[in-house]
Amino acid sequence: MLERFSMLVNAARLFSFVSLVLFHTTVAAAPTSVGDETLAALQGKTILLGGATGANGNHVLRQLHDLGLDVRGMTRNVDRAIKKFGSQYTWIKADVTDPDSLTAAVEGVDIVISAVASMMPFGSNTSEKVDHEGTLNLATAAKAAGATRFVIITSSSSGVKDHFLNTIGGNVLIWKGKAEQVLVDSGLEYVVVGPAAIDDSPGAQQMISLIPRSEYRAGMVIGWEDLASVVIAAAGRPDAANRVFTATNAEGIASDAWLSRFAELPTDLNLPPE
Repeated sequence: MLERFSMLVNAARLFSFVSLVLFHTTVAAAPTSVGDETLAALQGKTILLGGATGANGNHVLRQLHDLGLDVRGMTRNVDRAIKKFGSQYTWIKADVTDPDSLTAAVEGVDIVISAVASMMPFGSNTSEKVDHEGTLNLATAAKAAGATRFVIITSSSSGVKDHFLNTIGGNVLIWKGKAEQVLVDSGLEYVVVGPAAIDDSPGAQQMISLIPRSEYRAGMVIGWEDLASVVIAAAGRPDAANRVFTATNAEGIASDAWLSRFAELPTDLNLPPE
């Protein structure tokens, strides 16, 4: 009886040891959210994040900061931004609808990420003013300041005419499509990220998939945190230059396989005909 008990104890100890080794091996092998190549490419670079206080932008801002990267959060109201998100970030006051305000914002900037967006159907902040003219203003300022890459978060349905969002958002998808064309024509390296529908799923737990926008289908979803990882990788990786795609989550275990997909993605906007 004692011999059998001793065998059971030893077996339990062995199982615990193997489980511990496997657990630590799994943790050690887990990929960073944006990949080592991205982090290496972004070291020493200054990033300007337009729309830093918005629904998409604040997740990008937090992840850039947590990765220890040099990011300026652009906002129209610094006091309000600090009150809502904190003073740990570097905030700069500017407005994409006011070209003169952008000069100081882009000074010394290497990469611009724009999470600027509006669905106001009327007033001074319509999609025409913010998405279209704002992109033109920011891209022009960025080019003049010597920035090299401009990453824009738009929509997987940019350019679609017959869409309910155009009805409630002042032709928002039409203006997003025009904004993308402005960026392509700017002479900057461009990356156009069209997210699927966005939810608050935790990041790095589901597979990320990058696909041509022509393959986007209603019902696809990506979490805000995973979208932020895609945007940051798009800002840094050399093979992401001049790519246009949809970012979505897919079935499967989270991995860093999506990071190798940039080079396979389209370079044209692939907008529906007007």
